[in-house]
Amino acid sequence: MARFDIHLNPIEPDREDFPFVLQIQSDLLYRFAERVCVPLARPHAFPGMTQRFNPEVKVLGETLRLHPLGIAVFFTRELSTAVANAKPEAIEIETALDMMLRGY
Repeated sequence: MARFDIHLNPIEPDREDFPFVLQIQSDLLYRFAERVCVPLARPHAFPGMTQRFNPEVKVLGETLRLHPLGIAVFFTRELSTAVANAKPEAIEIETALDMMLRGY
């Protein structure tokens, strides 16, 4: 498991709107049993998405949007094998997380 890995959302009832979660935790914290993740939302999941705060991430041919306010922690055993990795979108993802945490 690595930073920016994308996993099937462990919360099955949420998969209709948030099919995947994106791991954002630093790889330096690999010894912990938990991983900090952010859901990836389908465009219709909620109103008011913006490119800066909800950047697009492509997963298995589907364009989804990052939802930083849905941040969650899962045990590694709850996360499936990664289906993709969003490292190419790292700058946009980190910009959205900075906006959430620091306001810019």
